[in-house]
Parts: sequence; structure tokens; C-alpha cells
Amino acid sequence: MSDDAEQDLRTEVVQLKRAMRTRPVIDLARGVLMASFGLSAADAWNVLVEVSQHTNTKVHHVAEDLVGAVNGDPLPDPLRQHVSAAVAEVLGPHAPNHPRTEWTSLVDRTSQAGGDNDTPPMSDRHRDLSSDPL
Repeated sequence: MSDDAEQDLRTEVVQLKRAMRTRPVIDLARGVLMASFGLSAADAWNVLVEVSQHTNTKVHHVAEDLVGAVNGDPLPDPLRQHVSAAVAEVLGPHAPNHPRTEWTSLVDRTSQAGGDNDTPPMSDRHRDLSSDPL
């Protein structure tokens, strides 16, 4: 085996190991987007990629932030805005589940509900933004 072929194989192994470590959180984030906005798996992936590209952030870091927000960590406002814009773009303005709302974290939802620590139903996971531009 040539040195170039061996180096190519080593590079591929490193990339595959990294993919195996980051894939679970990416899949969780796709599920969060699918449940929150009624997206298909492909559309949820497109949202993650779109946000990643517009924020110059690796997809798995975007996914970690989204999953963290479900667990109560604050989602930075710029990321929240990019997620909302990407979802709106994927769905299109005339889709029945087009977000006129913005995804909010558990912390935001509980503070809006007066500090109740119970997780609200899925239908309460959006904040009305019909008057706010996306």
C-alpha cells in the first residue's frame, strides 16, 4: 500500500469516528425540529445545514445548542432567529404549519408561564410572532 493510500485511509477513519460521535446529537436536534415545527426528517436536516452555514458553526454545535435548549439551556438570540428563518424558508409562506412563531427553550417557556417548572405541551412550545418579521 502506498503512503498516499495509507494516509487517505487514516483520514477516512478519523472522519468516520467523528461522525459516529456527533451523529446522535444531530439526530436528536432533527427530532426536536420535526416535533416543534412538523418538519420531515429531510427538512429538519436542511434547517440544521442552513443555520450552520449562516452562522459559520459546525452542524453538530448547532445541534448541541438546540438539544441543550430543550433541556433548559438558553438558546442565543441570533441562533434562535436563524432557526426560525430557516424553518420559514424550508416550509414556505403558504405551508399549513409555517412558523408565525419562534422556537423557544424550556427556560423561556417556564418564565413566560410564571415560573411553572412543568414542561408545557408541544402546542405551547412556540411564541406568537405574527407581528414580528422573521
